[in-house]
Amino acid sequence: MRHLSVYPGLTTYAVPLPDGSYNTDRNGNPKITRVTLEPEGFPLPHRPGGLTESQWAFATKGSRRWQSALTKFGDRAQDIAAELARNGCIILECDFRDARVVLPPRGWAPHPDLHAARQEQNSQRAVRRAAQDDEACRLAAELTHYPTAGPLVAILRAQRDGPYRDHVIEATRAFLTDDTMTDTGRAAPWAAVRWLKRGTKSDYERDHEPLAEGGQGAVYSGVHKHTRIPVAVKQLRYGDEDAVHRMRREVSIGLLYGEHPNVMPVLDSDPDGRWFVMPLAIGSAASHVDRLQREPGAVRDLVTAVCEGLRRPHIDDRIHRDIKPANVLLLNGKWVVADWGLGRQPRGETSIPRRTRTGTGFGSEGFAAPELSSGNPHNVTAAADIYSIGRLIAAILTGERPEQNVLLLPAGGPWRAVVAEATHHKPTDRPQDVDEFLRLLKDIP
Repeated sequence: MRHLSVYPGLTTYAVPLPDGSYNTDRNGNPKITRVTLEPEGFPLPHRPGGLTESQWAFATKGSRRWQSALTKFGDRAQDIAAELARNGCIILECDFRDARVVLPPRGWAPHPDLHAARQEQNSQRAVRRAAQDDEACRLAAELTHYPTAGPLVAILRAQRDGPYRDHVIEATRAFLTDDTMTDTGRAAPWAAVRWLKRGTKSDYERDHEPLAEGGQGAVYSGVHKHTRIPVAVKQLRYGDEDAVHRMRREVSIGLLYGEHPNVMPVLDSDPDGRWFVMPLAIGSAASHVDRLQREPGAVRDLVTAVCEGLRRPHIDDRIHRDIKPANVLLLNGKWVVADWGLGRQPRGETSIPRRTRTGTGFGSEGFAAPELSSGNPHNVTAAADIYSIGRLIAAILTGERPEQNVLLLPAGGPWRAVVAEATHHKPTDRPQDVDEFLRLLKDIP
């Protein structure tokens, strides 16, 4: 045997020529044509971390040529092969020329001792699966007392063993120990998606064509793969720092206030802030204009819901700054305020002001209060959102899109005075909070 150092932790063994000799070349170097790389100390084969089931099966179920390894593992092929060899799982084969080991390897073969090691691993897996099955059955039985937890029960009973079932078991344990989650009177149809969130985009299917597109992102109809619950997936169209920051802001506010029935909740999100998941709404105020104009009390219900959704954020000094028909959605029979990406955080918590700017001003043209395009938009008050609500009412009742800083009032009726009060040019002339504004609705049928 000839020992050569190629990879740390591996020893290179020379393989003699077919006649059993090594012979030598004219420089006295052995004419070795092939060497094998094996671990020092010959450890019992064991699976290294970081490999999926399919990768592990590929690596150890038969001999492999190097080109196959490149196809499977890409740029990581050499690192993975060396780690498998160090763990005693494979024997690497290399050419040997000019007294040097030639890399990359020619390929590999499973280590002869791997079969026994695999049997031990299979035995351990069987024990683990039995324990997981018992725990899943126990938890499924406990969940039968909570009808809204039906999707969890279905997964626990049907899912094969594996990491996702472990995830569901942990989510179920959390559910059973959290009184707010087990309150069946508050659980929404999409609650299971939030319970199972893990920031993994592959947990969702989405349509190819978007439902809606905005300045920074597009919204797609989709479904949570494991529960088949309909969802909407909002994804950034551009990955620049400002867009990511705005989406993270939208996610944080959705998590903070999403339990309120008039705020769009966030169910799951990308840890890096490039997408998030919310319940699937059935249209916006913009798509329900005909019904809102036709049904008595419909506009009042919408406006009241918007005010209720804004009340707690306003108390916490958060201003939406982009109230418009497209950002008020109909969800589970209730109107909810959505799309907080342009929102103003509490004073002292804002970061870079330009991040919430759109075009030459803030908010959406025609709906944004005058102070959002002049002065310091980060010093605006709740009166800026009150102005946008007034413009929202005018747009719905007239069927016209407001022009920036151009007065738009309903033709007549009690709403005309409400809109006039809400859309005064000076912020101090408007209602200063949602409660003051709602008092203007006392005579609205």
